[in-house]
Amino acid sequence: EWPDMFGQTFTTDIILISLLVLGINILIIATKPLHQSLTSDRVDKVQSLHHVPVPRIGGVSIFIGIAVGLWFWKVGSGITGWFLLASAVPVFLFGAAEDMQFNISPVARLFAAIISGVLAVWLLQTWLPDIRVPLFDDLVQYAPIGICLTIFASTTMAHAYNLSDGLNGLCSGLALITLLGLQAIALAVGDFEIASIANLVIFAVAGFWFLNFFTGKIFLGDGGAYLLGHLVAWLSILLSARHPEVSPWALFLNTLVPITDTILVIIRRLRHKQALDQPDRYHLHHFVFDFLSARWLSRRPSWQQNSLAACVILLLAAACSAAAYRYSGFTSLSVGFCITYILMINVVMQVLKPYSSSNR
Repeated sequence: EWPDMFGQTFTTDIILISLLVLGINILIIATKPLHQSLTSDRVDKVQSLHHVPVPRIGGVSIFIGIAVGLWFWKVGSGITGWFLLASAVPVFLFGAAEDMQFNISPVARLFAAIISGVLAVWLLQTWLPDIRVPLFDDLVQYAPIGICLTIFASTTMAHAYNLSDGLNGLCSGLALITLLGLQAIALAVGDFEIASIANLVIFAVAGFWFLNFFTGKIFLGDGGAYLLGHLVAWLSILLSARHPEVSPWALFLNTLVPITDTILVIIRRLRHKQALDQPDRYHLHHFVFDFLSARWLSRRPSWQQNSLAACVILLLAAACSAAAYRYSGFTSLSVGFCITYILMINVVMQVLKPYSSSNR
């Protein structure tokens, strides 16, 4: 039996969370002239793909939506959801401050992500029990090493989602697909608590995604991207810790698209001796956008080019999540899928590189 989330039927009541988030974002867009100088993104950023200032505080609406949902949530004590959201507060606030022109340094935001990871370990009393890698698993058994690895993983995930926030509906769409995968795996192993938390976040994100994808008039912002990355990371960690029958590599595969982009970015910047926090237009979504814009979408409005490019990457994410669900108990297959995808994307990016606007 599906848990009763709001005292009545979850299917009708939880839709109100989507409508709440949608309403908040419509209000933000409608009042843009009042707060544009504080909340709108600059169009002169090297990685920017938009041409007019756009409010980048959509993550605030998602945070509010999740909090309101948890307030009415009646699965067990509901404490896990509150702990998850509470642990995300430091990285969310530092990201939101950056969104509102407070110029928070990358190092400060990295530190905030680490603090959020530490908070999650402390509140949830959970960390990765193993990673299914010989020798490394022996080290992970020591709590200090396991905790440090877990914090590193959640910090990396938060930043990976932020790096992927470059196209209409991309970062939030990646979160939706990953959360659907987590929900499906949780239901398959009978963990209704994780499935219900994932479900709540899905509906909160969906209310934002609709406006972001179809209009491009509001952005997720660093705060929202960090929030989603942190929540996805810790729902995955909880699922891995509670259910040894689920391979951690399947959970890695479930959110592989933003992680792969981050890995390739780090490798490229180290190879070229660039600062790791230096923005550029050499992400997968930039290459896909530039290729489609040059070859097929040149006559489309810019927001349509943006959203259609996002669709291509979301299809890749959906394929990864489907494979993760199908082979959630098989480590070897999951590792094989991960390696194959990373190699494939590396080749694809080399093929698309000549179309990059950075080369023109």
